[in-house]
Amino acid sequence: MSWYEVFRLALDAIWAHKLRSFLTLLGIIIGVASVTAVATVIEGFSEYVNEKVAVYGTGALTVEKAAFQGFADFEKFLRALQRNPDLTTEDLRALRERLTLADEVAAQDGSAADVRYGNTVVTLVGIQGVTANFNDLSTVELAQGRVISPFDEENRRAVCVLGADVAKELFPRGDAIGKTVKLGRDPYEVIGVAKPLGTFLGQSQDNYVQIPLTTFHKVYGERRSLTLYVRPRRGVPTELVEDEIRAILRTRHHLSPREEDDFSITSDPATQGIFTTLLATVSAVVLPITGISLVVGGIVIMNIMLVSVTERTREIGIRKSLGARRRDILRQFLAESALLSLIGGIIGLVLAYLVMLIVSHFSGLPVALPLWAVALALVVSGSVGLFFGIYPASKAARLDPIQALRAD
Repeated sequence: MSWYEVFRLALDAIWAHKLRSFLTLLGIIIGVASVTAVATVIEGFSEYVNEKVAVYGTGALTVEKAAFQGFADFEKFLRALQRNPDLTTEDLRALRERLTLADEVAAQDGSAADVRYGNTVVTLVGIQGVTANFNDLSTVELAQGRVISPFDEENRRAVCVLGADVAKELFPRGDAIGKTVKLGRDPYEVIGVAKPLGTFLGQSQDNYVQIPLTTFHKVYGERRSLTLYVRPRRGVPTELVEDEIRAILRTRHHLSPREEDDFSITSDPATQGIFTTLLATVSAVVLPITGISLVVGGIVIMNIMLVSVTERTREIGIRKSLGARRRDILRQFLAESALLSLIGGIIGLVLAYLVMLIVSHFSGLPVALPLWAVALALVVSGSVGLFFGIYPASKAARLDPIQALRAD
């Protein structure tokens, strides 16, 4: 018997019991849809993070009091926040004076305040105190005006650069330059408006105001730790720059050779690696859990196929008496089981992708259907059908034709 005839008979058997076949498919549909939905979200999030790191990445090394390196080091991160000393303007000055492998060192401090112009108020805006060269190391570009200058920083001038969202809210006509806004209770002259950066994980990157770091410290004090940014010289490996930063800060902080660093140094690839590790951890936990539903679907298929063998005992006997071999019967029931599972896999795959597109449209959740997820869904669903169809198929193939013909 040809494979064409095998699959035609299998399809006829499935189509003859439409409702039962559909109910049997539900387990596989739900299982494949669950696995595909999870894979789609994970892949979409991975591409999203890579894209955003490429957009927001500065190519600079970031030096912080403590940096989050993943769930496995979360307790270490909390201990570092409590134990490590704040990075200060003296640390900034030391790096600027002693670093030989970097061409720029900038710093940023931060707080939050309401920003007001006339009767319009934008609440909880991020106030960034930055050095004059900060925008040389960041991805911020200006749509209007100018950046904070060394003169502004040296003289603690009350000037500011507005993020795109703040400027749009306060000055919908786009006439912000030269106007005076209030950050909390203090007036500042608007000297620039930044281009939009967009969102990251649903959070706006444009809800901020930049002021000179010296002005920030005059108003808000120096009670917080600075974030330092170091741009390596062209052609210098980041590892060498990290070593030089480490040597300077360890000397400043009087650390012995046996003591750990009391600061953290990260780079764009390291940040990307953290997200990749987190996604891999989530995948390792979530995908096997959702895969359990595929096993349940396979058990349902085995049960239905056993019922089918019992119902079609006389048909099997007639086919054997007409010359069908055991392997023909085996192939027929295996093909029916595999097709049943494969059809469920295809429906589940399409259903999951359509649902995730709808969810993405309304929630902004990044999704992307990877080819490996398509292949995996089809291969796994077909394999589940084959695996759980082996016993019913072999039972059908072993039936004695005489006893099968006697069956009611």
